[in-house]
Amino acid sequence: TYFKDGSKMDGAEKAIEEFGTTVIWLGGIPLIKKIFDKTVYKKAGINPSINAKKLFSKGGKGAVDTLEYAKEKATSLGKDFAEQKDVIKNVINRKNTAKNLAIGKFALSTAAIGFALYGLITFKQKRTEKKIEEQLREKNVKNSVLKNALQDNKLYSAFNKKQNNEALSFKGGLGSIVPFFMTNPVANTLIVDGVITSTRLKQARKGEKFEVGLREASQLAFIYGLAQPLQKGLEFVGKKVFKRPINLDYSVLSSNTLKEAIEQHKAGSSSGLLEQAKKLAEIGRSEAKATNSTAKKVIDFIFDSKNSKMADILKTSGDVGVFRTKQGVEQLSLLSSISADKVKSTAQKTVDIIENASKSADVSKYLKQTKILKGAAIISNILISAALMGYVQPKLNIALRKKMHGDSANPAIKHIENKMQQKLMFEGQQNENK
Repeated sequence: TYFKDGSKMDGAEKAIEEFGTTVIWLGGIPLIKKIFDKTVYKKAGINPSINAKKLFSKGGKGAVDTLEYAKEKATSLGKDFAEQKDVIKNVINRKNTAKNLAIGKFALSTAAIGFALYGLITFKQKRTEKKIEEQLREKNVKNSVLKNALQDNKLYSAFNKKQNNEALSFKGGLGSIVPFFMTNPVANTLIVDGVITSTRLKQARKGEKFEVGLREASQLAFIYGLAQPLQKGLEFVGKKVFKRPINLDYSVLSSNTLKEAIEQHKAGSSSGLLEQAKKLAEIGRSEAKATNSTAKKVIDFIFDSKNSKMADILKTSGDVGVFRTKQGVEQLSLLSSISADKVKSTAQKTVDIIENASKSADVSKYLKQTKILKGAAIISNILISAALMGYVQPKLNIALRKKMHGDSANPAIKHIENKMQQKLMFEGQQNENK
């Protein structure tokens, strides 16, 4: 859009910044955290798998998402969880060190993305200035050659004399634009996005601050405000129109555990998974709101049936983390933070899919179609996002440029061109005087 409606330089700037930020976000932060885990954490002798929520949990009476309760639970599970118990015990004994490491890793990865983005934007802007200067110098050389070739032409000489007697005037029409600073409540917890936004706004040049702010506001509003409701809406349509629940995680829909449970229930035998899912979904249902007591019952249920089919579903969905022992044994992790509400929600979705799928003539076909619908909902969300953020929003920016500045050119690049042209003309006048 910017290449077509703005200019080649405008499009190149957007490409450098957007793809560069993606590389920093997807590659830089995980790499920094991984290096931090392999060096600083390793030297400190603390397992980096411990969830930060457990470190900073205030606890309180009956609280279960704490290190102390995790240790108590690991002890009750016996020798199989002895390794996790030792890790948790070590973290409890060195809690301040573990907290400082968690803060340090978070601060370093956050600062790194800020510095990297600052460097990327600086590179982008310097590149533009260099390209503009090269183009203008080349243009001036061509004009100079043409001028010399026409020096003997009387008509040209008369016209040129008149032009030189008139004052040079630049009418960029840029004006002064009040910086548009966008704030987002989610930035309190997702501070990295706040760093990206503030860095882009701070580095924005004269004439483009408003449209940079508009772009950032649109992206944050869509990602954190609209994406999830849109996904839920698409899943609601799938359930109402196609008469099947598609709100379960795609990886769970693809699991053999779920398929076997549906086939067993269809055949009239106990699947185990359905009964476990029902019990888990029912925990605390009579209570007005979630309590520590509910959370304790949920966690106790999960770990007391740690080798059950329901535990396998929760590992697959990611609702409960995985811990790998030194012997390579995969276990449910007491080091992770567990949301009782999410666990109960997954359990209820599992009940719905088993009961609905078992009524179908062909379970394999039902699951295949359900996965297609789920995938279609995800892809539709992505396509809608792409259309809004990749087409509608840039078109809106272009339209605002035309309204505010009279054309679709990037006002910041126009401003640089004007300044550079003045600089080169001044240099030319000095050379002529010499």
